[in-house]
Amino acid sequence: MKQEKQRTNASYLTRIFVRIFLVITILNVGIVAGVVTISGLRVRESEGAALISSVQEAAVNGNINWKEFEQAHDEGRWSDFIRVTWTSGKVDESHGTSEFIKGIEKIHLDYFYLSDKGVYWHDKLKTDKVTVELWLSVEEVIESVLQTIFAIIVVMFVSLAAGIYVIRSFAKKLSRPLAELSEAAANNNGKPLPVPENPVEINQLAKNFNQLLNRLNLKILQEQQFVSDASHELRTPVAAIRGHATLLKRRWKEHPEIIDESLDYIDEESQRMKVMIEELLTISRGNHMKIEKEKINLSDYIVQLISEIQPAITQDITLSVTENLFVSADKQALRHILVAFIENAGKYSPTDEKITVKLKKSGESVDLSVADKGLGIAKDEKEKVFERFYRVDKSRSSEIPGTGLGLSIAKQYAEMMDAWIFISDNVPNGSIFHLVLSEEE
Repeated sequence: MKQEKQRTNASYLTRIFVRIFLVITILNVGIVAGVVTISGLRVRESEGAALISSVQEAAVNGNINWKEFEQAHDEGRWSDFIRVTWTSGKVDESHGTSEFIKGIEKIHLDYFYLSDKGVYWHDKLKTDKVTVELWLSVEEVIESVLQTIFAIIVVMFVSLAAGIYVIRSFAKKLSRPLAELSEAAANNNGKPLPVPENPVEINQLAKNFNQLLNRLNLKILQEQQFVSDASHELRTPVAAIRGHATLLKRRWKEHPEIIDESLDYIDEESQRMKVMIEELLTISRGNHMKIEKEKINLSDYIVQLISEIQPAITQDITLSVTENLFVSADKQALRHILVAFIENAGKYSPTDEKITVKLKKSGESVDLSVADKGLGIAKDEKEKVFERFYRVDKSRSSEIPGTGLGLSIAKQYAEMMDAWIFISDNVPNGSIFHLVLSEEE
């Protein structure tokens, strides 16, 4: 397939203008030529009618004087031919008519003839006594039409040249903000692009570009922060494992009692690293993660999940479930979200407080919530909770178990299922994590 040649905005506008202009020119030429032709032929027809009537009258009176007719018509420029035929068979002709008739060729019905002298219009007047035939030259009409067409074409070409110049100048002026915007984008180093006031379309385009740049820059910063945080989080268990490994190498013979303690610590930290790496891989897959939505009796499924999760949580879980609530969701994604909510509640709630899990209908949706009795979350930090490695209490981040990725993955899963995650306050203290899904009938 032939690749289309790239063109500038000015080139496109010029091509469109030329095409439209040529169409208009052709229409103008056709219309004007038609009007001039019809007008000229009508004038010649009127002249011919007067001439043939005069000849017929003279023929009836028997006094045809061809020289007088030649002088009286066309101001002496006689180029027409007349033949008069009486019923008796007598024929009289103007000068040169016999030779003219021998060399003519009919070109349209019985009205137009062609000879070496040009195009002629033929007319005939027949009475009881005489028949008069006239071949009237229309060369002046044709010449007038050609001159008119030539004049139109000359004017049109001059107008076309001027129009192309104006269009190109206008197009360059119109494209200048876009060209400047393109140049600024090519040399961009992360700074906002200039936003021209006019035209409005370029103004809006520049604003949209800047919004896109802001999102990209924010995304890049988030990814850089993510890599930095991931490196930091992985560095801690690696350093701890290497420290215990070094300790074992140096002291295990003199102090064999440290072996079990160090091995337990290495096992615990390696398990933490394994979980973190798996969660990092889950996040890195992002939009490539696949979920399989199916119709689920969420009421029954939540009861089942809580029975599996309870043994791993220090606090007691109180469950309140509205029966037979159905949703379209992925079971593994739901499991991860609920586990993330409950593990988070377990980390920040006192061990003697209960964690409350509720499932209820809310309008046309289903609301799954997990409430804790922790310190609560400030309003400006509620959205940040779902960012990677974010800790509300940064002073205790090293003391709180977990990778700091669970809630971020939970939000990712929720978005893939077209669900909504948000946090509300658990009065008088604590937080409530909500997952809202559309109810299925």
